[in-house]
Amino acid sequence: MEYYFVYGGIALCLFSLWAIGRHDWLRLSSLSRSVTARVTGHREHYDDGARNWAAIYRFSAEGSEHEVIDSVYGSTRSPPEGTEVRLTFPVGHPELARPPRPLMWLGVYGVLLFLLGMLTAKAMGWLH
Repeated sequence: MEYYFVYGGIALCLFSLWAIGRHDWLRLSSLSRSVTARVTGHREHYDDGARNWAAIYRFSAEGSEHEVIDSVYGSTRSPPEGTEVRLTFPVGHPELARPPRPLMWLGVYGVLLFLLGMLTAKAMGWLH
């Protein structure tokens, strides 16, 4: 019975790595462009009764205006409206612009790979 959970965990780790990796593959495999964007507002989201916000950024790139919403929500409206923020995106894909957060994504990938390694070691009988 225990191995159902171990193999289910391995499958979940592999699926999670694939799901986030397919979005990051374009960022990792192509040239990046950096722009300065202005915070024009915040999108509100309720999660378990708590109110959270994500910044809305507006910038000009590749001959047109673009507006993107940050993928990371926070408990406060930050950065404040009117603030200028550096965004990066793969060349030719300004709709994928976001603030660079290399330590956060390194942590996410690191945790998933660590869990995958531990579950694989358990399945192979190396951990008791």
